Amino acid sequence: MKDNHLFLQTVSNILSTFVFFVLFFLNYKYRMADKSTEVEKAIDPIVDLGNLLFIDREPLQGDPNEGLEERARKNTQLLFNNIWQLEQKRVEEAITVTLPVATYRLPREKKMPEKKEPTKWEKYAKEKGIEKRKKDKKVFDEATKEWKPTYGYRRGNDNTKDWLIEIPDNAEDPNKDFFAERREKKKERVAKNEMQRMKNLARQMKTTVKTGPSTEKIIGVGIDAKEKSKQQVRFAVDRAKLATASAGKFQEGLKGEKANVKTGKKRKFEANEAPVSGEKERALQILQRMKSKKAKIVEEKIAAVAGPAREKKEKQEKKGAKDQTRQKSQIHRQQWFKNKVDGKKKGTVGAKKKGANKRK
Repeated sequence: MKDNHLFLQTVSNILSTFVFFVLFFLNYKYRMADKSTEVEKAIDPIVDLGNLLFIDREPLQGDPNEGLEERARKNTQLLFNNIWQLEQKRVEEAITVTLPVATYRLPREKKMPEKKEPTKWEKYAKEKGIEKRKKDKKVFDEATKEWKPTYGYRRGNDNTKDWLIEIPDNAEDPNKDFFAERREKKKERVAKNEMQRMKNLARQMKTTVKTGPSTEKIIGVGIDAKEKSKQQVRFAVDRAKLATASAGKFQEGLKGEKANVKTGKKRKFEANEAPVSGEKERALQILQRMKSKKAKIVEEKIAAVAGPAREKKEKQEKKGAKDQTRQKSQIHRQQWFKNKVDGKKKGTVGAKKKGANKRK
């Protein structure tokens, strides 16, 4: 019984293993048949391995959106097949290939950098034939008898840490602070180098940057705050307050600041769903205007048009009155003398005097 049991168990294990391998083989065969590494093209594509460029020249048939994924897979597979045909080289744990020279000259993303303007020293060195000599990175320190960096932290021959400075024989004032003088000279050298660097940058900017005329305003850039008028500053402050989450309702004001002045009127639109009675009245008004023989004068429109013209005329009259006050008085004086002369001739003046005496 035990032998039979072992035999059956062995047979079942063999059968299960066989079934597993059969299913695995069928699955592998199906995948290989579905997505094979061998790709055939009716029209030879253009392959530029230097740029990893693949151009499929086969025309699209039917709906272009259908089968794009499969077509992209085949094209990628064909590109990799061409890559793996190149000479391979193992670098550590990776396999690499050397790409050939590109056949297509693709355009640059950005334009070629312009040649920098040489500095003042570079121009002088070129004229005099001075060649740049590479300085040593390390120097021998006489104090510690060691090789140390020429510049930077813990540099050799560092005179900033000297506790004693020997007074030179040609010193004008032997009692002055030579340590402070050394520090000032270093600051002057640093400032001079920075000034030279800024001048070189400005010289390069003149050649590389093409600026427009000075009078032209840059789009998107506001004017300086000092150049703004009082009204412009006020308008900017109001706009900044309204830009908050509460639309300026809880925005704290500055000391002595005036209340916000509304710079515009809200447009009021009629409701989309108007009552029937109001719509009926509007329609009747339109019909009455169309039927009337006389054109109806719209006073509001006339006032809107004539208002500015009237104001302009009044201003001109006021201005003319101010300018011609002297002229007007001269005319009145001439008329008065003329009337007086005419009255003497006609006797009106004497009559007036008699009438005045009678009244008295």
